[in-house]
Amino acid sequence: MIDDEKREITAAGKKIEIFGGMQSDRKIELPLVIYHAVHGEGSRVWEECRNIKCPPFLFAVINDVNWNKEMSPWEIPPIFSNDEACSGGADAYLTKLTDEIMPAVYGAASIAGAAGRTTLAGDWVSCSASSDGIKTPGRVFLAGYSLAGLFAVYAAYRTDLFSGIISASGSLWYPDIMEFIKSHQISHNINSVYLSLGDKERRTRNPLLAQVEDNTIEIERYLCAQGINTIYESNPGNHYRDAELRVARGIRWTLII
Repeated sequence: MIDDEKREITAAGKKIEIFGGMQSDRKIELPLVIYHAVHGEGSRVWEECRNIKCPPFLFAVINDVNWNKEMSPWEIPPIFSNDEACSGGADAYLTKLTDEIMPAVYGAASIAGAAGRTTLAGDWVSCSASSDGIKTPGRVFLAGYSLAGLFAVYAAYRTDLFSGIISASGSLWYPDIMEFIKSHQISHNINSVYLSLGDKERRTRNPLLAQVEDNTIEIERYLCAQGINTIYESNPGNHYRDAELRVARGIRWTLII
């Protein structure tokens, strides 16, 4: 069972909702799932997690994300004529996430200890111990939907702070993402990767978006060949159907494997 405790904090200009047990005297270290919300759907994801009986965990939902900037690993032009370009701000945001947001979440959730500080060192975001006596929880997972699912996968190659990745309907059509994955080393701390799509997502006239299923399956096979516990799940519908349930299913799989 997972409980109904919730509180809200602000860090790095983001409203953050924290769901789950936050007792300071908790005897066990709960896993923490960090999720970047698309449109304030954190409560609905949490409810779906309750419905499918996820094991106990802490759930930190980050709102107010600058989607095309903070979730994009490098610049690409607009996908649609009425869309904005992706400006490639993922690295800068990842440093903000690990240096400012995660420590605030750890403190607010009364996790035994607090965060280390991270710095961008060359091609890698590395964690160094802080002096405030706070430590991280036992396991931290990064989850996201759509572009945030892409960001979660990208982050696995840029920092060693996460134990697993949940990419639900992730934007793995993104130009050059396959080349990036195959030319970089995923963090040695990553033990699991959950990937999912709707079975109609590849049915689009946009040739770039149409690659999403082939890319996702190829990434799943590539990570499996590296010995990482990876699963690809196909769900009914298009990109927008049952989004909250898809995320919850990824969380449940990640917590019980």
